[in-house]
Amino acid sequence: ALSHTQSSMVMLRISRALTGRALAALPRCPPQLLRAQRQPTRHFRTSAAPLAGQGTHIHRDSVVNSEETPWEWSAESLAKIDMYLKRYPDTAQGKMSGIMPLLWVAQQQTDVAHATLKAIPAYEGALSMDEPQGSGGWVPLSAMNAIAKRLGCPRMAVYEVATFFTMYNRNKQGRFHIQLCATTPCMVCGAYDILAAIEKHLGIKCGETTPDAAFTLTEVECLGACVNAPMVQINDHFYEDLTPQSIVKLLDDLKAGNPVKIGPQNARINSLGPLGRTSLTGTPSGPYCRDLSDPPPAPAA
Repeated sequence: ALSHTQSSMVMLRISRALTGRALAALPRCPPQLLRAQRQPTRHFRTSAAPLAGQGTHIHRDSVVNSEETPWEWSAESLAKIDMYLKRYPDTAQGKMSGIMPLLWVAQQQTDVAHATLKAIPAYEGALSMDEPQGSGGWVPLSAMNAIAKRLGCPRMAVYEVATFFTMYNRNKQGRFHIQLCATTPCMVCGAYDILAAIEKHLGIKCGETTPDAAFTLTEVECLGACVNAPMVQINDHFYEDLTPQSIVKLLDDLKAGNPVKIGPQNARINSLGPLGRTSLTGTPSGPYCRDLSDPPPAPAA
């Protein structure tokens, strides 16, 4: 009598033999037909780092990014850090909640291009971003170590967060960080035509920076301006309704320091369609959830 293990091995061999015979009996597809049906693969081109092996989560020392890279918090950053840390319990675990905002503070500090931009709001009353929001900066390894020291947590705790979220740029960017959206609405509206125009004009591919350190190009997922596709985010601002011609002009104006218009780069107003505003054309009739006429009372001291 066979043991349970021996019986299992016999059944496995029988199964493999029957499977092999069944596959051999199937009609074979001609090699030329297989080649004709094979489609070219488009690799996701967010960063050139995967080409070096082991993915984007691996840190690689460079001349400008290592443990020895100098890092000092600015006075403005220190004030922001104090503000953020007041929101969390003064415990070891509570302080670790500050990892994400402190990483963003570091990225805001390194955004040196924001102050030089001559950005024209899309319409009167639009939000004015007087301070950099961080999308044009980056977080060097030495800044991550400074965050760990400030919070009293292991360095690895900071590294884990910085490598997980793609909003943290862990390599030095050009003065203008071009984030091109290639998700479905932008893609069907010509995002890859815009990408091709950028690559040809700047002479770089996704994940690369121009030799003069003016531009870095990144392909990203949805940026939330689908109705005005195709679009790019450059540092903190959206530029929408692009064509291959208008993106080239935009890049030239940014590099030359000329004024640039935020938002649609055609005649569109905000995100209105060709018929203009078709809803919410007046003040809502109510009832309201609260009185909107007076400001809320000041909190008690």
